[in-house]
Amino acid sequence: MKVRAVPPGVLVSRMHGLARQRPRDRAFLAPRTLSELGFLAFSMSDDEVDYELLDLLRKSLGLGPPDPNAAPETKVLRDAEFIYNHSYDVALDMRHTKVAAISLLQQLKERGYSTKAWAEHALHPKARDECTVNFIFTMDLLNFSFWSEKSKEERFSVKYGEEGKSWTGYWSLVAALQRALDEGIPITTPSFWVDEEACSEEVLRKVFRSETDEEIPLFKERVQCLREAGRVLEEV
Repeated sequence: MKVRAVPPGVLVSRMHGLARQRPRDRAFLAPRTLSELGFLAFSMSDDEVDYELLDLLRKSLGLGPPDPNAAPETKVLRDAEFIYNHSYDVALDMRHTKVAAISLLQQLKERGYSTKAWAEHALHPKARDECTVNFIFTMDLLNFSFWSEKSKEERFSVKYGEEGKSWTGYWSLVAALQRALDEGIPITTPSFWVDEEACSEEVLRKVFRSETDEEIPLFKERVQCLREAGRVLEEV
């Protein structure tokens, strides 16, 4: 029996050969990471192809059709890791990040938070349809930077609702979107964002108008986000 260390670059071309391993060797061959898979020692034989092992190797290398039972890949963790590894102006403490995650999970469990609870807030959409999907996408797209050096009474705020309540921070954005929809402005429609005649800067300033003298922070950057997202979605 030959024992050989196979580097990752050679694995694909030898996939079928490696699938001829005897079943008793599986515990030895089972990889936990791609790097482990690349440098494990494999025994070569002339037995019949082991299709179960071949499938294992393909999945380990990310080849073949996706697992229908696997969780959807949002790439959020991948992008977060990239930001974590390449940030220069901001440093994240891994230990305290874990502590915060544990605390948030505990709070979610104690309060019984769910998608149903999310919809119970007065400003969040109640329907479960395409309009709500568009609303959430728009909301997430613009949900950043509400910092202000002004007092709560002077900072950017949006008055909305039967009680005429003034909303600040994240809720000011949600209130502005709801108010615009009530006024007949299709602010959550991507095709509207790229129509610079219908969705002019003047219209957008009306959408995000404030009850105070302070306008919504980073107004121009938010407009750019809408335009760019609209172009991408319209090209799909």
